[in-house]
Amino acid sequence: MLEKSEALITYINFLQQVKQVHASDEFMKLSPIEERLLNLLATTWVADQKITVLRAIQIDTEVSQSTAHRLIKGLRMKKYVSLVMDENDNRIKYVEPTEKANAYLKALGTCLDQARERKAA
Repeated sequence: MLEKSEALITYINFLQQVKQVHASDEFMKLSPIEERLLNLLATTWVADQKITVLRAIQIDTEVSQSTAHRLIKGLRMKKYVSLVMDENDNRIKYVEPTEKANAYLKALGTCLDQARERKAA
């Protein structure tokens, strides 16, 4: 049997909140690997850094570059990311979050806040 701790209860509450976000009509279903890539990209964006497509396909060392490129294409089709040309060099494209990605990541952050509040209640 699992030892019930505050941390475990908070984590379970978080998972329940995330499940609701995943089930909402607002966000198109992401595969687990797409979500992991989006999370990895978010760590760069939150640091106010630009990430090129070349760097983005190398960010997840557990998938091949061709798979990562396909995942980025899928995230574009689902409108979570966009590609923006470099101002000085048209050969360079940056992967940037869309409003949908911002809303999705914010919703997940809210899940964490709500999970912490439920524990305290």
